[in-house]
Amino acid sequence: MNFFDFGREQLENGSLNGMLQEVGISDVRPFLNQFRDRAKQEAPQNDEDSTDESNVYSGGQNAGNMFQGAMKAYEAFSGGQGGGVGSTIQNAQKMYEMYKQFDKNGDGKITEVDIQLYLQELGLGGASAYLAKGIFQAVDQNHNGALDFTDLMALATMLNKLYGRFGNVA
Repeated sequence: MNFFDFGREQLENGSLNGMLQEVGISDVRPFLNQFRDRAKQEAPQNDEDSTDESNVYSGGQNAGNMFQGAMKAYEAFSGGQGGGVGSTIQNAQKMYEMYKQFDKNGDGKITEVDIQLYLQELGLGGASAYLAKGIFQAVDQNHNGALDFTDLMALATMLNKLYGRFGNVA
């Protein structure tokens, strides 16, 4: 299977699950829970209670702390694997700014359509819309149709692993 050839048939027949298993993610729910736990653990602790508008991007946590924790979790979980996605994420601030740009109404959530735009921003415009749909549905564990920043970083980690294994076009 090629990362860029992921289509409706692969979405419907569960190929994404097989691809995730090949990169060491046998079950998305525990992976996401571990990622979230690591992000919380890695977030710097302080006594300040941030009340600025960026709080919405972190579920009420200090946005800078949440952001640092998510980036450290990303680094730990991606393990230096991958090609285009891992090397495209050059710094945390750029990722956070991109995240905020996708959030058109300012509620701190990313939708499935935003993931398609995200793939294009990362230089993966050739990746199928079906892949965006499949990976979004896998990460949106509460099925509310939206991702917060930590979810987005977990999604980026998964894409990094998938791209490292399936991204090369022969």
